[in-house]
Amino acid sequence: MGLVFLNMKKIAVSKEESLSKVNPNAERLPKLDDYELRPHYDIDYRKARRNPYAGRVKFTHGGKRNGAERKSTPEPLERHTITLYKTHANYLRRLDSNLSRAIRTLIDRAR
Repeated sequence: MGLVFLNMKKIAVSKEESLSKVNPNAERLPKLDDYELRPHYDIDYRKARRNPYAGRVKFTHGGKRNGAERKSTPEPLERHTITLYKTHANYLRRLDSNLSRAIRTLIDRAR
């Protein structure tokens, strides 16, 4: 029997019933699924040690990451198809492997 807390009241639920709600087709593993937690554990807090890793992790939750937003362009880009001679395309590729960026560079130089 497992315990489920609903509105802070204990309700007894069988293990098979609670597992069937999660995945009714789940295969039962004999030694893994047949465990029971004891109702009470005696813990001697005097033997407890300080967590050596506490404070080392810088929590980054909350807020957006720096640089995560979409980069804005000065003006929206339009899609166009152009036809070039092979020699013109080779010249543009020497300026930049991205032909669109190479054409924009030439236009900016001409202004």
